[in-house]
Amino acid sequence: MTSNSADTSAGIDMSGIFAPFFWGFFVSIFLGGITIVQAYMYFPHPSDRMCVQVIAAIMLILDLISSALVAQSLYYYLIPHFGSLAPLQFITPELSAECLISGILTFISQMYFVYQIYSVRRVGILASTVIGVLTLFAVLTFVGGIGCVATMYVFAYGVLADRNEDFAIFFGLAKGFGAVTDIMATLAMCTFLSNAKTGIRQTDNLIKSLIQYVVERGGVVTLIQTLLLITFYAAPTKLYWLAFHINVTKLYANTFFCMLNARKGLWEKHAANNRATAMVSSIVTNGIEFRSTRSEGISTFGRSYALTPIDDQKSYPDIIDMPTITKTVIVSTA
Repeated sequence: MTSNSADTSAGIDMSGIFAPFFWGFFVSIFLGGITIVQAYMYFPHPSDRMCVQVIAAIMLILDLISSALVAQSLYYYLIPHFGSLAPLQFITPELSAECLISGILTFISQMYFVYQIYSVRRVGILASTVIGVLTLFAVLTFVGGIGCVATMYVFAYGVLADRNEDFAIFFGLAKGFGAVTDIMATLAMCTFLSNAKTGIRQTDNLIKSLIQYVVERGGVVTLIQTLLLITFYAAPTKLYWLAFHINVTKLYANTFFCMLNARKGLWEKHAANNRATAMVSSIVTNGIEFRSTRSEGISTFGRSYALTPIDDQKSYPDIIDMPTITKTVIVSTA
């Protein structure tokens, strides 16, 4: 009698199956909280154009919906059907919808990063080719994600338990192109920023900070994408890949808001070093533009002059991305 009671109290150990799903969801809630904090820092007084604010709002809403869908799926597998492996023969519609949201968030984040590269690029065939290739790879990533969603609805039984070959192919295309896009975008941004160095200490320090930030953003996302691919194909009978999948969505949303919020700190740091901001007048002499500005942030007002070679000038839209780097020399007089 005692032995039977002990066996009954031991319960059913489902950790080998659901542990990756559970702990992956736990980490995603933590990352989702960071995204909410980042959004709270951004939205009270955004200075971006309305289209950027709308995109940011969409990213936040989709990220929250993604968390709710994953939570509902975890509830379905563990609460009403606790102890039964039969539900694992099918993937829930909520997880399929979450996969679609993941593809949308990935596409928005990657295209925003491509737009930043477009903002700092140098004119030339090589730069245009790089941007075109990155755009193509981002589109292929999104198309692969759509293929995943379609196969998840058509072959709902061939995702978690007996993996369908079509689903495996589309999944590999989506995550593979996603990882390649992130790697290429990071390298391209770092290269374009490095070419913008002028030899001026303040400007070069700003560029160095931008490169460090870009590498950190691209490195984290690429690492998770790579681990997702490895676990998906190396352990086809386990759900290790699912833990990384539900966190890729969070990382893209999180890094998107981080990129928006980081601009203010970088600009303030750069402005504090240069001690000169608002332009007042401009004259051109012998191919050199002399720009008279008022100095801010110092106890006395003076004048400062920016010498910019006309050949290196470039027109940019309203600053909604990373600080724009141009070859400019600032000379301040108190």
